[in-house]
Parts: sequence; C-alpha cells; structure tokens
Amino acid sequence: PEVLVPMNMYRNLRRGTAVVLAAATTGLCVAGCDGSSGKNAALFSSRILAREDVASTRWLKLQTIKYVDQTGKQRLWDVCTRTTRAASASASGVDAVVILARLSSRAAPQQVETLLVQQFRPPVGCVTVELPAGLIDKGESPEQAALRELKEETGYVGTVADCSGAICMSPGLTDESVKLVIVDVDLDLPANVAPAQALEETEFITVQRVPLRSLAAELRKMEAAGAMPIEGLHLLAAGLQMGQAMQ
Repeated sequence: PEVLVPMNMYRNLRRGTAVVLAAATTGLCVAGCDGSSGKNAALFSSRILAREDVASTRWLKLQTIKYVDQTGKQRLWDVCTRTTRAASASASGVDAVVILARLSSRAAPQQVETLLVQQFRPPVGCVTVELPAGLIDKGESPEQAALRELKEETGYVGTVADCSGAICMSPGLTDESVKLVIVDVDLDLPANVAPAQALEETEFITVQRVPLRSLAAELRKMEAAGAMPIEGLHLLAAGLQMGQAMQ
C-alpha cells in the first residue's frame, strides 16, 4: 500500500537522513571535529609520499602507498585503484556517481518513492541491492553522469536537485570516491510513463520503485530473499527512521 508522507514529516526525514549520511557514510564527525587544532592537528599531518604499481588488469590496479603517519614514521599500505581514475577525476575529482532518485507526481506529491537496482556482483557472490550508479566518463560533470546513468540503468529521466562533495566508499581497501547526486523524477512526464533501460551487453539489472517511507521494511524483504544491500541504503533507511522519530 502507498503511504502518505506529510510535508513537515518529509522535511524531518531529510534532516535525519542528512545527519546519518554525513556522520556515517563520509566518516565525518557531527560535533567536536577540528582538523586545525588540538589532537586532530597531528592526525591531519599524515601525508602520502609515493605510489608504486604492483599489478594491473584492464579496470583495476594494485598499488603500494608509502606514507608518513602523524608520528612522522614512514609506513606502507596496499590499495586497489581504478585504471579509469585519471580520466574520470580530471573534471569531477571523483570516480563515479551514486544517484538518489526522488519520484513524485502531481496527483500525489507527498508519496515520494526512490529507485533501487538489483544485480549479481561476483566479488560478493550474490545479488546486491543498490542505488543506481556508474563511472563518470571523461569530460563529464557528476551531474551529467548521474542523468546519463539514471536513464541507462532505470529508463527514467529527471533533473538534478543536489550534488554532494567527494565521498569515500571503502577507504581501508580502495581510493574510490563518488558524489551522491539527488535527482527529482517527475512521473507525469511522458518519458517516465513507460521507462526503458539502455543496458550494456554485460549488464543484467532489475529496477524496483520503493516508497521512501518504507525503505527499511523493503530492504528486509530483499535480504530475506537472498540479496545483500549496500551499506549506504541501510544508512539511508536509518536516517529516514530517525527523521520519523524527530517529528
């Protein structure tokens, strides 16, 4: 069943989501973090000295990073990086975009939905539940990449409402970074009445429209069916629930 979300509740949902995503997804402190003084001054003094390629395939490279920690000691760290990073980061500063779509119509403007995609991911050996996402092509802005990827993966078209700064994904393993792009999708547009994907030959992606209000419950259903959600979706669901509690 569809769930009505009053506008004051929706604002609170957005505030709660913003707190969780800022604190948990990007690893930033909500309060008490000051990189320019106190204990964090030493932490922020760490720096990278060099990178050495260890091995490479078409899409990925293994590198060893030489860096100086906050005590001045040189250390080594192995990292996985994308071979496409130089091209994508030249204009955007990041590797890819993640798209949070907000679907609504004039008939029911308070019934806000989002789009989830499911696909088999060999590294984890199962079907995952994700937000639409993709690499930024050379010369593209994050906003352009987001609209292109949304159309290709889901068939929907929209307009960019917001674009985040750089967000790390798994900083202990990889230097991959993304920008979160919020896209408003008008369900009344003719192009969104019967959206058609434009997938590549190697892509097998299913799309699901989910009410934002019940995201947590929908994720539990998908997990019960054997799918694995990405971390960011659980954080988003937690933020929405925090927003509901704050009303």
